[in-house]
Amino acid sequence: MESVGEDVDEVVEGDVVIPVFLPDCGDCADCKSKKSNLCSKLPFQVSPWMPRDKTSRFTNLKGEVLYHFLNVSSFSEYTVVDTAHIVKIDPSIPPSKACLLSCGVSTGTGIH
Repeated sequence: MESVGEDVDEVVEGDVVIPVFLPDCGDCADCKSKKSNLCSKLPFQVSPWMPRDKTSRFTNLKGEVLYHFLNVSSFSEYTVVDTAHIVKIDPSIPPSKACLLSCGVSTGTGIH
């Protein structure tokens, strides 16, 4: 984490995190359950906006709005991600392995 927004207390600057497109609010019955990984408070949807306030945090050099991709916009050098879309990981895990948890595990793909 390079920086955190106002009122964010789940992570701090310097934490190692990976982005995940399936959210986990940590509060709803599904997120607290051991039987589900589909958040009912922030259901997965393909949207160009941040999940909680339906805005974008990105603009181009002209000030025009750029849109988010799958809530994580991980194709950019830097991104802005809602805390429901990040998982803090052990910093000793190599990034080349930890990245599989981001997309590979949640989609059922990965190294075979």
